[in-house]
Amino acid sequence: MRRTLLLVWHSRTGHAEQMAAALERGAISAAAEMGSELAVVSRRAADASTEDVLSASGYAFCAPENLASASGAMLEFFHRTYYDAFSDDETSRLLGRPVAVAVAAGSDGSNAARQMERICCGWRLAPVADTLVSQNGLIQTKANILQPKVLDAGTRDRCHELGGLVAGTILLSDEG
Repeated sequence: MRRTLLLVWHSRTGHAEQMAAALERGAISAAAEMGSELAVVSRRAADASTEDVLSASGYAFCAPENLASASGAMLEFFHRTYYDAFSDDETSRLLGRPVAVAVAAGSDGSNAARQMERICCGWRLAPVADTLVSQNGLIQTKANILQPKVLDAGTRDRCHELGGLVAGTILLSDEG
């Protein structure tokens, strides 16, 4: 069976996009180190489909926190695909598949993390680690919020590790 990691992300200022790229590189690197094949399908939230969700072996979701919530584009992805992941008897068709969640934030990120964690819980996904929240630490002014961001090396490494962890979990699972 083909094993696939679906990476769904949204970014406004580059922070979450760079986190998603590091997640992807970590997954690819872990698969190579394990001598296994893993397809990584990276989709912007607006482009990810229900078929992408249903056909994946595991997931990584990465989005910014905007106004104390997961970004609208990421929430729209979840709204568009959520209910199709359940069978007619209300059983999750994603039951037990591994998931990693990452949030790009200014000074907090906890609300976006909680939102995405609850959605993943509803789908009955199995988190491989605590949600990674990257706070850029900038004072929350209009100029700072809207400026393009550059991911720091520590966060890049943590994302790389998280991507590797979800990939390894997929590759070591019986269901794959």
